[in-house]
Amino acid sequence: MTTPTTPQIPTASASASIGAEPLIDTAVHEPTPTEAFRAQASPRRGFVFFVVLAMVGAGAAQMSAALLTLTLKATELDADAATTIISISSGIAGLLTLFALPIIGSLSDRSRSRFGRRRPFLFAGAASFTLGGILLITAPNTWMFVAAHLFITIGFVATGIVTIALIADQLPPNRRGVASAFVSLGTPMGALLGTAIALPFGADLVPLVGIPTALAVIALLVLAVVIRDPQFEERRASRSLREMLGIFWVNPITFPDFAAVFTSRMLVFSGVAALNGYQAIYLLMNIGLQPAELGGAILLTVIVNTGVSLAVAPAIGRLSDHLGVRKPFILAAAVILGAGLVFAAMAPDFGVYLIACGVVALGQGVYFAVELALATRVVPDPENPAKDLAIIKIADNLPVSIVSALAPAILAIGVGATGGQNFAALFVIGAASAVLGGFAILFVRSAR
Repeated sequence: MTTPTTPQIPTASASASIGAEPLIDTAVHEPTPTEAFRAQASPRRGFVFFVVLAMVGAGAAQMSAALLTLTLKATELDADAATTIISISSGIAGLLTLFALPIIGSLSDRSRSRFGRRRPFLFAGAASFTLGGILLITAPNTWMFVAAHLFITIGFVATGIVTIALIADQLPPNRRGVASAFVSLGTPMGALLGTAIALPFGADLVPLVGIPTALAVIALLVLAVVIRDPQFEERRASRSLREMLGIFWVNPITFPDFAAVFTSRMLVFSGVAALNGYQAIYLLMNIGLQPAELGGAILLTVIVNTGVSLAVAPAIGRLSDHLGVRKPFILAAAVILGAGLVFAAMAPDFGVYLIACGVVALGQGVYFAVELALATRVVPDPENPAKDLAIIKIADNLPVSIVSALAPAILAIGVGATGGQNFAALFVIGAASAVLGGFAILFVRSAR
Protein backbone atom coordinates (compact mmCIF):
# COMPACT_ATOMS: atom_id res chain seq x y z
CA MET A 1 0.00 0.00 0.00
CA THR A 2 1.32 3.46 -0.87
CA THR A 3 2.35 5.55 2.11
CA PRO A 4 -0.14 8.43 2.57
CA THR A 5 1.13 11.85 1.57
CA THR A 6 1.43 14.16 4.58
CA PRO A 7 2.16 17.79 3.68
CA GLN A 8 4.61 19.54 6.00
CA ILE A 9 3.03 22.71 7.35
CA PRO A 10 5.26 25.48 8.68
CA THR A 11 4.42 27.52 11.71
CA ALA A 12 2.47 30.74 11.33
CA SER A 13 5.67 32.77 11.73
CA ALA A 14 7.27 31.05 8.75
CA SER A 15 4.23 30.58 6.56
CA ALA A 16 4.51 33.94 4.83
CA SER A 17 7.42 32.59 2.79
CA ILE A 18 5.25 30.14 0.87
CA GLY A 19 5.13 30.91 -2.85
CA ALA A 20 6.86 33.60 -4.86
CA GLU A 21 5.04 36.48 -3.16
CA PRO A 22 3.86 36.96 0.42
CA LEU A 23 0.34 35.75 1.03
CA ILE A 24 -0.52 38.86 2.98
CA ASP A 25 1.11 41.78 4.69
CA THR A 26 2.57 40.13 7.76
CA ALA A 27 2.45 43.41 9.63
CA VAL A 28 -1.32 43.09 9.54
CA HIS A 29 -1.96 39.35 9.43
CA GLU A 30 0.22 36.26 9.36
CA PRO A 31 -1.42 33.25 7.73
CA THR A 32 -2.35 30.56 10.20
CA PRO A 33 -1.05 27.02 9.65
CA THR A 34 -4.43 25.95 8.28
CA GLU A 35 -4.52 28.90 5.87
CA ALA A 36 -1.00 28.02 4.76
CA PHE A 37 -2.08 24.45 4.16
CA ARG A 38 -5.02 25.53 2.02
CA ALA A 39 -2.72 27.79 0.00
CA GLN A 40 -0.15 25.03 -0.45
CA ALA A 41 -2.32 22.03 -1.26
CA SER A 42 -5.97 21.74 -2.23
CA PRO A 43 -7.91 18.61 -1.24
CA ARG A 44 -7.48 15.57 -3.46
CA ARG A 45 -10.03 14.94 -6.19
CA GLY A 46 -13.02 13.19 -4.65
CA PHE A 47 -12.24 14.51 -1.15
CA VAL A 48 -15.90 15.13 -0.26
CA PHE A 49 -16.92 11.73 -1.64
CA PHE A 50 -14.43 9.86 0.54
CA VAL A 51 -15.33 11.91 3.62
CA VAL A 52 -19.01 11.15 3.10
CA LEU A 53 -18.20 7.49 2.39
CA ALA A 54 -16.46 7.21 5.77
CA MET A 55 -19.49 8.70 7.51
CA VAL A 56 -21.80 6.34 5.61
CA GLY A 57 -19.70 3.36 6.68
CA ALA A 58 -19.69 4.49 10.29
CA GLY A 59 -23.44 5.08 10.10
CA ALA A 60 -23.91 1.55 8.76
CA ALA A 61 -22.13 0.06 11.77
CA GLN A 62 -23.59 2.32 14.44
CA MET A 63 -27.18 2.67 13.23
CA SER A 64 -27.66 -0.98 12.32
CA ALA A 65 -26.67 -1.70 15.92
CA ALA A 66 -28.93 1.01 17.37
CA LEU A 67 -31.93 0.11 15.23
CA LEU A 68 -31.69 -3.67 15.09
CA THR A 69 -28.78 -5.77 16.31
CA LEU A 70 -28.57 -4.39 19.86
CA THR A 71 -32.25 -5.20 20.31
CA LEU A 72 -31.84 -8.68 18.86
CA LYS A 73 -28.80 -9.39 21.03
CA ALA A 74 -30.48 -8.03 24.17
CA THR A 75 -33.54 -10.18 23.47
CA GLU A 76 -31.28 -13.18 22.97
CA LEU A 77 -29.60 -12.54 26.34
CA ASP A 78 -32.84 -11.94 28.28
CA ALA A 79 -36.12 -11.34 26.44
CA ASP A 80 -37.99 -10.17 29.54
CA ALA A 81 -35.35 -7.59 30.45
CA ALA A 82 -34.44 -6.46 26.92
CA THR A 83 -35.72 -2.90 27.44
CA THR A 84 -33.72 -2.55 30.66
CA ILE A 85 -30.56 -3.95 29.06
CA ILE A 86 -30.84 -1.51 26.17
CA SER A 87 -31.49 1.40 28.55
CA ILE A 88 -28.44 0.53 30.68
CA SER A 89 -26.20 0.09 27.65
CA SER A 90 -27.41 3.25 25.91
CA GLY A 91 -27.03 5.27 29.09
CA ILE A 92 -23.45 4.15 29.66
CA ALA A 93 -22.54 4.63 26.00
CA GLY A 94 -24.06 8.10 26.10
CA LEU A 95 -22.01 9.06 29.17
CA LEU A 96 -18.84 7.74 27.54
CA THR A 97 -19.60 9.84 24.48
CA LEU A 98 -19.79 13.02 26.58
CA PHE A 99 -16.15 12.52 27.59
CA ALA A 100 -14.84 10.91 24.41
CA LEU A 101 -16.03 13.65 22.05
CA PRO A 102 -14.00 16.62 23.42
CA ILE A 103 -11.05 14.40 24.36
CA ILE A 104 -10.72 12.92 20.87
CA GLY A 105 -11.37 16.31 19.28
CA SER A 106 -8.73 18.03 21.40
CA LEU A 107 -6.17 15.26 20.85
CA SER A 108 -6.76 15.49 17.10
CA ASP A 109 -6.31 19.29 17.10
CA ARG A 110 -3.06 18.95 19.06
CA SER A 111 -1.72 15.92 17.21
CA ARG A 112 1.79 16.35 15.84
CA SER A 113 2.08 12.82 14.50
CA ARG A 114 4.09 12.41 11.31
CA PHE A 115 0.88 10.87 9.90
CA GLY A 116 -1.03 14.13 10.35
CA ARG A 117 -3.68 15.52 12.69
CA ARG A 118 -6.72 13.51 11.61
CA ARG A 119 -5.41 10.31 10.00
CA PRO A 120 -4.38 8.50 13.26
CA PHE A 121 -7.93 8.82 14.54
CA LEU A 122 -9.34 7.25 11.39
CA PHE A 123 -7.19 4.20 12.06
CA ALA A 124 -8.28 4.20 15.72
CA GLY A 125 -11.94 4.37 14.69
CA ALA A 126 -11.52 1.40 12.37
CA ALA A 127 -9.92 -0.64 15.16
CA SER A 128 -12.67 0.28 17.62
CA PHE A 129 -15.43 -0.73 15.18
CA THR A 130 -13.70 -4.06 14.60
CA LEU A 131 -13.48 -4.89 18.30
CA GLY A 132 -17.04 -3.73 18.98
CA GLY A 133 -18.46 -5.88 16.19
CA ILE A 134 -16.65 -8.98 17.39
CA LEU A 135 -17.82 -8.45 20.98
CA LEU A 136 -21.43 -7.81 19.96
CA ILE A 137 -21.58 -11.12 18.11
CA THR A 138 -19.93 -13.14 20.90
CA ALA A 139 -21.15 -11.37 24.07
CA PRO A 140 -22.33 -14.00 26.61
CA ASN A 141 -23.73 -11.54 29.16
CA THR A 142 -24.95 -8.00 29.69
CA TRP A 143 -21.58 -6.51 30.57
CA MET A 144 -19.88 -7.84 27.46
CA PHE A 145 -22.88 -6.52 25.53
CA VAL A 146 -22.26 -3.09 27.08
CA ALA A 147 -18.54 -3.29 26.20
CA ALA A 148 -19.42 -4.02 22.58
CA HIS A 149 -21.74 -1.04 22.51
CA LEU A 150 -18.98 1.18 23.93
CA PHE A 151 -16.42 0.22 21.28
CA ILE A 152 -18.96 0.79 18.49
CA THR A 153 -19.75 4.17 20.04
CA ILE A 154 -16.07 5.19 20.18
CA GLY A 155 -15.62 4.26 16.52
CA PHE A 156 -18.62 6.35 15.56
CA VAL A 157 -17.48 9.29 17.71
CA ALA A 158 -14.01 9.31 16.17
CA THR A 159 -15.44 9.20 12.65
CA GLY A 160 -17.92 11.99 13.31
CA ILE A 161 -15.27 14.30 14.73
CA VAL A 162 -12.70 13.66 12.01
CA THR A 163 -15.09 14.06 9.08
CA ILE A 164 -16.42 17.39 10.33
CA ALA A 165 -12.93 18.62 11.22
CA LEU A 166 -11.62 17.69 7.76
CA ILE A 167 -14.35 19.81 6.16
CA ALA A 168 -13.45 22.77 8.40
CA ASP A 169 -9.72 22.22 7.78
CA GLN A 170 -9.72 21.90 4.03
CA LEU A 171 -12.77 23.69 2.63
CA PRO A 172 -13.43 27.44 2.81
CA PRO A 173 -16.72 28.50 4.45
CA ASN A 174 -18.50 29.09 1.13
CA ARG A 175 -17.89 25.47 0.09
CA ARG A 176 -18.93 23.72 3.31
CA GLY A 177 -22.70 23.68 2.86
CA VAL A 178 -23.14 20.72 0.52
CA ALA A 179 -20.35 18.72 2.18
CA SER A 180 -21.82 19.34 5.64
CA ALA A 181 -25.29 18.33 4.48
CA PHE A 182 -24.09 15.03 3.05
CA VAL A 183 -21.93 14.27 6.09
CA SER A 184 -25.00 14.85 8.27
CA LEU A 185 -26.95 12.49 6.02
CA GLY A 186 -24.17 9.90 6.18
CA THR A 187 -25.71 8.31 9.26
CA PRO A 188 -29.16 7.58 7.76
CA MET A 189 -27.55 6.59 4.45
CA GLY A 190 -25.32 4.18 6.34
CA ALA A 191 -28.30 2.83 8.24
CA LEU A 192 -30.07 2.11 4.97
CA LEU A 193 -27.02 0.52 3.36
CA GLY A 194 -26.08 -1.63 6.33
CA THR A 195 -29.62 -2.82 6.98
CA ALA A 196 -30.37 -3.54 3.32
CA ILE A 197 -27.21 -5.58 2.78
CA ALA A 198 -27.61 -7.60 5.97
CA LEU A 199 -31.40 -8.16 5.73
CA PRO A 200 -31.28 -11.38 3.65
CA PHE A 201 -29.46 -13.08 6.51
CA GLY A 202 -32.51 -13.01 8.81
CA ALA A 203 -31.70 -13.02 12.53
CA ASP A 204 -28.12 -14.33 12.16
CA LEU A 205 -26.03 -11.84 14.10
CA VAL A 206 -22.77 -12.72 12.34
CA PRO A 207 -23.69 -11.09 9.00
CA LEU A 208 -26.07 -8.59 10.58
CA VAL A 209 -23.18 -7.18 12.61
CA GLY A 210 -20.23 -8.24 10.46
CA ILE A 211 -21.29 -6.66 7.15
CA PRO A 212 -21.95 -3.12 8.48
CA THR A 213 -18.78 -3.31 10.58
CA ALA A 214 -16.73 -4.26 7.52
CA LEU A 215 -18.22 -1.33 5.60
CA ALA A 216 -17.15 1.06 8.34
CA VAL A 217 -13.63 -0.31 8.63
CA ILE A 218 -12.98 -0.31 4.87
CA ALA A 219 -14.37 3.21 4.39
CA LEU A 220 -12.28 4.63 7.24
CA LEU A 221 -9.08 3.00 5.97
CA VAL A 222 -9.70 4.28 2.44
CA LEU A 223 -10.20 7.84 3.70
CA ALA A 224 -7.04 7.57 5.81
CA VAL A 225 -5.04 6.64 2.71
CA VAL A 226 -6.39 9.22 0.25
CA ILE A 227 -6.55 12.42 2.31
CA ARG A 228 -3.87 15.09 2.45
CA ASP A 229 -3.51 15.60 6.19
CA PRO A 230 -1.34 18.51 7.40
CA GLN A 231 1.53 17.83 9.77
CA PHE A 232 2.41 20.93 11.76
CA GLU A 233 6.05 21.42 12.65
CA GLU A 234 5.67 23.41 15.87
CA ARG A 235 5.20 21.53 19.11
CA ARG A 236 2.41 22.29 21.54
CA ALA A 237 3.33 23.15 25.11
CA SER A 238 2.12 20.83 27.83
CA ARG A 239 -1.22 21.81 29.30
CA SER A 240 -2.03 22.42 32.94
CA LEU A 241 -4.75 20.44 34.67
CA ARG A 242 -7.03 23.47 34.42
CA GLU A 243 -6.42 23.71 30.67
CA MET A 244 -7.08 19.99 30.26
CA LEU A 245 -10.37 20.25 32.10
CA GLY A 246 -11.21 23.26 29.94
CA ILE A 247 -11.62 21.06 26.86
CA PHE A 248 -15.03 20.03 28.21
CA TRP A 249 -16.27 23.61 28.43
CA VAL A 250 -17.12 26.57 26.23
CA ASN A 251 -18.19 29.63 28.21
CA PRO A 252 -21.81 30.36 27.22
CA ILE A 253 -21.48 33.99 28.32
CA THR A 254 -18.40 34.61 26.19
CA PHE A 255 -19.78 32.61 23.25
CA PRO A 256 -23.60 32.89 23.46
CA ASP A 257 -24.19 31.89 19.83
CA PHE A 258 -22.26 28.67 20.36
CA ALA A 259 -24.35 28.00 23.46
CA ALA A 260 -27.58 28.63 21.55
CA VAL A 261 -26.60 26.22 18.76
CA PHE A 262 -25.65 23.59 21.35
CA THR A 263 -28.93 23.96 23.25
CA SER A 264 -31.02 23.87 20.11
CA ARG A 265 -29.28 20.78 18.80
CA MET A 266 -29.59 18.97 22.14
CA LEU A 267 -33.33 19.58 22.38
CA VAL A 268 -34.00 18.58 18.77
CA PHE A 269 -31.95 15.42 19.07
CA SER A 270 -33.78 14.50 22.29
CA GLY A 271 -36.87 14.11 20.14
CA VAL A 272 -34.94 11.99 17.63
CA ALA A 273 -33.52 9.83 20.46
CA ALA A 274 -37.00 9.13 21.82
CA LEU A 275 -37.93 7.53 18.51
CA ASN A 276 -34.65 5.88 17.45
CA GLY A 277 -33.81 4.40 20.83
CA TYR A 278 -37.17 2.67 21.36
CA GLN A 279 -38.49 2.16 17.84
CA ALA A 280 -37.76 -1.57 17.68
CA ILE A 281 -39.37 -2.26 21.08
CA TYR A 282 -42.35 -0.06 20.12
CA LEU A 283 -42.92 -2.03 16.92
CA LEU A 284 -42.84 -5.29 18.85
CA MET A 285 -44.98 -4.25 21.83
CA ASN A 286 -47.45 -1.69 20.46
CA ILE A 287 -47.68 -2.31 16.73
CA GLY A 288 -47.64 -6.08 17.25
CA LEU A 289 -44.87 -7.14 14.87
CA GLN A 290 -43.18 -10.49 15.37
CA PRO A 291 -39.40 -10.69 15.90
CA ALA A 292 -38.99 -12.30 12.48
CA GLU A 293 -40.73 -9.30 10.89
CA LEU A 294 -38.67 -6.70 12.71
CA GLY A 295 -35.73 -6.58 10.30
CA GLY A 296 -37.94 -5.91 7.28
CA ALA A 297 -39.94 -3.28 9.15
CA ILE A 298 -36.80 -1.49 10.31
CA LEU A 299 -35.48 -1.53 6.74
CA LEU A 300 -38.67 0.13 5.49
CA THR A 301 -38.41 2.88 8.11
CA VAL A 302 -34.76 3.46 7.16
CA ILE A 303 -35.65 3.58 3.45
CA VAL A 304 -38.34 6.19 4.15
CA ASN A 305 -36.06 8.18 6.46
CA THR A 306 -33.10 8.19 4.09
CA GLY A 307 -35.11 8.66 0.91
CA VAL A 308 -37.08 11.64 2.18
CA SER A 309 -34.01 13.23 3.80
CA LEU A 310 -31.92 12.83 0.65
CA ALA A 311 -34.71 14.24 -1.49
CA VAL A 312 -35.07 17.31 0.73
CA ALA A 313 -31.64 18.19 2.12
CA PRO A 314 -29.71 19.16 -1.06
CA ALA A 315 -32.49 21.44 -2.29
CA ILE A 316 -32.94 23.08 1.10
CA GLY A 317 -29.17 23.50 1.45
CA ARG A 318 -28.92 25.29 -1.88
CA LEU A 319 -31.95 27.45 -1.09
CA SER A 320 -30.48 28.36 2.29
CA ASP A 321 -27.15 29.28 0.66
CA HIS A 322 -28.97 31.40 -1.92
CA LEU A 323 -31.05 33.24 0.67
CA GLY A 324 -28.18 33.52 3.14
CA VAL A 325 -30.30 32.35 6.09
CA ARG A 326 -30.24 29.25 8.29
CA LYS A 327 -32.37 29.88 11.37
CA PRO A 328 -35.85 29.88 9.75
CA PHE A 329 -35.12 26.49 8.20
CA ILE A 330 -34.00 25.06 11.55
CA LEU A 331 -37.18 26.30 13.26
CA ALA A 332 -39.38 24.86 10.52
CA ALA A 333 -37.49 21.55 10.65
CA ALA A 334 -38.01 21.24 14.41
CA VAL A 335 -41.77 21.88 14.14
CA ILE A 336 -42.13 19.30 11.35
CA LEU A 337 -40.11 16.75 13.30
CA GLY A 338 -42.27 17.31 16.38
CA ALA A 339 -45.44 16.83 14.34
CA GLY A 340 -44.07 13.53 13.03
CA LEU A 341 -43.39 12.27 16.56
CA VAL A 342 -46.95 13.09 17.65
CA PHE A 343 -48.24 11.27 14.57
CA ALA A 344 -46.09 8.24 15.43
CA ALA A 345 -47.48 8.22 18.97
CA MET A 346 -51.03 7.85 17.61
CA ALA A 347 -50.24 5.26 14.91
CA PRO A 348 -52.69 2.31 15.04
CA ASP A 349 -50.68 0.12 12.68
CA PHE A 350 -47.36 -0.13 10.87
CA GLY A 351 -48.62 1.61 7.72
CA VAL A 352 -49.58 4.76 9.62
CA TYR A 353 -46.37 4.56 11.62
CA LEU A 354 -44.39 4.48 8.36
CA ILE A 355 -46.13 7.68 7.22
CA ALA A 356 -45.22 9.28 10.55
CA CYS A 357 -41.60 8.27 9.95
CA GLY A 358 -41.80 10.09 6.62
CA VAL A 359 -42.88 13.29 8.39
CA VAL A 360 -40.02 12.91 10.88
CA ALA A 361 -37.63 12.34 7.96
CA LEU A 362 -38.86 15.52 6.27
CA GLY A 363 -37.99 17.49 9.40
CA GLN A 364 -34.61 15.78 9.67
CA GLY A 365 -33.81 16.47 6.03
CA VAL A 366 -34.45 20.19 6.41
CA TYR A 367 -32.50 20.23 9.68
CA PHE A 368 -29.47 18.37 8.34
CA ALA A 369 -29.31 20.67 5.31
CA VAL A 370 -28.45 23.77 7.34
CA GLU A 371 -27.66 23.12 10.99
CA LEU A 372 -24.09 21.82 10.76
CA ALA A 373 -23.14 24.59 8.31
CA LEU A 374 -24.35 27.09 10.92
CA ALA A 375 -22.40 25.31 13.68
CA THR A 376 -19.08 25.62 11.82
CA ARG A 377 -19.52 29.41 11.79
CA VAL A 378 -19.90 29.84 15.57
CA VAL A 379 -16.96 27.77 16.88
CA PRO A 380 -14.73 29.81 19.23
CA ASP A 381 -11.45 28.69 17.61
CA PRO A 382 -11.77 28.16 13.84
CA GLU A 383 -8.07 27.23 13.60
CA ASN A 384 -8.60 24.21 15.89
CA PRO A 385 -12.22 23.29 15.20
CA ALA A 386 -12.32 19.62 16.17
CA LYS A 387 -12.63 20.15 19.92
CA ASP A 388 -15.38 22.76 19.63
CA LEU A 389 -17.27 20.83 16.96
CA ALA A 390 -16.94 17.78 19.21
CA ILE A 391 -18.72 19.71 21.95
CA ILE A 392 -21.45 20.52 19.44
CA LYS A 393 -21.62 16.78 18.71
CA ILE A 394 -22.21 16.16 22.42
CA ALA A 395 -25.62 17.65 21.74
CA ASP A 396 -26.27 14.71 19.39
CA ASN A 397 -25.40 12.17 22.07
CA LEU A 398 -26.32 13.73 25.41
CA PRO A 399 -30.00 13.12 24.58
CA VAL A 400 -29.29 9.38 24.47
CA SER A 401 -28.35 9.43 28.15
CA ILE A 402 -31.16 11.80 29.08
CA VAL A 403 -33.81 9.80 27.26
CA SER A 404 -32.44 6.50 28.59
CA ALA A 405 -32.57 7.84 32.14
CA LEU A 406 -36.07 9.30 31.85
CA ALA A 407 -37.67 6.72 29.57
CA PRO A 408 -38.53 4.09 32.23
CA ALA A 409 -40.48 6.67 34.26
CA ILE A 410 -42.17 8.16 31.18
CA LEU A 411 -43.08 4.74 29.80
CA ALA A 412 -44.74 3.94 33.15
CA ILE A 413 -47.04 6.99 33.06
CA GLY A 414 -50.67 5.90 33.35
CA VAL A 415 -49.78 2.20 33.26
CA GLY A 416 -51.79 0.18 35.73
CA ALA A 417 -51.48 -3.30 37.14
CA THR A 418 -51.96 -4.81 33.68
CA GLY A 419 -48.50 -3.58 32.68
CA GLY A 420 -47.45 -2.27 29.28
CA GLN A 421 -45.44 0.73 28.15
CA ASN A 422 -46.73 4.27 27.46
CA PHE A 423 -44.83 4.98 24.25
CA ALA A 424 -47.29 7.74 23.36
CA ALA A 425 -46.09 9.78 26.33
CA LEU A 426 -42.46 9.23 25.35
CA PHE A 427 -42.98 10.36 21.77
CA VAL A 428 -45.13 13.39 22.67
CA ILE A 429 -42.56 14.62 25.20
CA GLY A 430 -39.88 14.10 22.55
CA ALA A 431 -41.96 16.21 20.15
CA ALA A 432 -42.20 19.05 22.66
CA SER A 433 -38.43 18.96 23.14
CA ALA A 434 -37.80 19.16 19.39
CA VAL A 435 -40.08 22.20 18.99
CA LEU A 436 -38.39 23.99 21.90
CA GLY A 437 -35.07 23.29 20.21
CA GLY A 438 -36.28 24.99 17.06
CA PHE A 439 -37.15 28.16 18.95
CA ALA A 440 -33.81 28.08 20.81
CA ILE A 441 -31.93 28.70 17.54
CA LEU A 442 -33.53 32.14 17.34
CA PHE A 443 -31.11 33.29 20.08
CA VAL A 444 -28.17 33.08 17.65
CA ARG A 445 -27.26 36.68 16.80
CA SER A 446 -24.17 36.47 14.60
CA ALA A 447 -25.88 34.54 11.81
CA ARG A 448 -29.24 34.63 10.08
